[in-house]
Amino acid sequence: MLREKEKVVYNALAAFDVLIAWISFELALLLHFEQLTFIRNKDSIILHLLILGIWLVLSKALRLNEIYRSRPYSVLLFNVIVMSVLGTGLLALSVFVFELFYIGLVPILYFGGIVTILMFAEKLLIYQYMKSARRRGLNFRNILIVGDESANKFINQIKKNPEWGYRITGILGTEELKKRNPDAAPYLPLDTNVDEILETKTIDEVIYCNEKAKMEEIFPLMTSCHEIGVIFRMSSPFFNMLSNKTHIHYFDTTPVLTISNTPMDYLSLKFKGIFDFIVSFLVITIFSPVYIVIAVIIKMTSKGPIFFKQKRVGIRGRKFWVYKFRTMVTNAEDLKKDLMVHNEMDGPTFKMTKDPRITRIGHFLRQTSLDELPQFFNVLLGDMSVVGPRPPVPEEVKEYERWQLRRLAMKPGITCIWQVSQSRNDISFDDWMRMDLEYIDNWSLKLDFVIILKTIRTMLRADGR
Repeated sequence: MLREKEKVVYNALAAFDVLIAWISFELALLLHFEQLTFIRNKDSIILHLLILGIWLVLSKALRLNEIYRSRPYSVLLFNVIVMSVLGTGLLALSVFVFELFYIGLVPILYFGGIVTILMFAEKLLIYQYMKSARRRGLNFRNILIVGDESANKFINQIKKNPEWGYRITGILGTEELKKRNPDAAPYLPLDTNVDEILETKTIDEVIYCNEKAKMEEIFPLMTSCHEIGVIFRMSSPFFNMLSNKTHIHYFDTTPVLTISNTPMDYLSLKFKGIFDFIVSFLVITIFSPVYIVIAVIIKMTSKGPIFFKQKRVGIRGRKFWVYKFRTMVTNAEDLKKDLMVHNEMDGPTFKMTKDPRITRIGHFLRQTSLDELPQFFNVLLGDMSVVGPRPPVPEEVKEYERWQLRRLAMKPGITCIWQVSQSRNDISFDDWMRMDLEYIDNWSLKLDFVIILKTIRTMLRADGR
């Protein structure tokens, strides 16, 4: 019954997407021709039918008509932009095919911009309404969590995000998990009869979170959920490797599952390279007055060069010079030896809250991340990417543990997951390294887009050190 209801809602939302596209098209024509054309002639009917078909297909293909409980707004915006670009492109192609040249390119461009804004606004309103309803205890799902201490992260996410609409009914977990999160929900031993719980309690989903997945635990749970009609979900570090870097390779006629620890999508990586070049060129061009103002202030407020140049390690150990606006006194590296006792980071990196080497303007530049602006020249030269693990200095790399070296398997970037984390100033070195590996394991153009939006938010918060 729930699935049938869900399907009706999703179809209704897809139809609403078409309505938004029709309204956007009419507004675009009104802007250009200063008149409405809704079903006025044969050409108008053809175009509206084309929009109907294109938007229905794209809405369902990109699953924009579905309401996700935990989808971030940045991903939603990315999907809306993709849909608008594809839809506008197909509409422009249709205008050419049907020889409707009198319409011209300008109204189509208007349409692309208007439909992006209106569709994103529509999705925001729907998501905000659903989140508000879930916070009030409506439209929630009861979940049963089965796992070890690695499930603690997932439990905390559920507790911090009541708008997702998940209610933890019970936890079948280890004693270690109970110690870490004692008040999350009623705890039961791992050997509790799950069949009995599913039969006597209202459970919508069972979520299995175990760092070392055990087949003898998974199959009975899956079978039990399947028999009762309960959704089964599973979280495992192994999925990081399977997410987008697996393919079948053939040795003659023998198929072999191949797992790579770095992204392998050639076209997406090429697009990332083109995006890096365009963005770095635009940033340098548009913000050139900002570069000049910062350079003048640095020169006026402290002695020494405007830029700080340091050798860093890039992809697979390649060395290059990285450029930043100077935020410290000129003899900062010499003073570092005496300040090592105040180091607040574990591992080979150095960080100090009130570092006496930082200049007055340097504090502001670091808080707003404006000191990183010259690194867009590194991106333009091809040594770095806009998004990627931060490039370390050679001395740090020498102290890396073996597993940490894999973060050098991808081109370094100006920003990454660690930089946009709300608690980035308090994250341990090992957690920082794991975040970089998480980025490599789950890389996609969509993830880059999300990180860029979060980076802008982080810069506006100005809470860097």
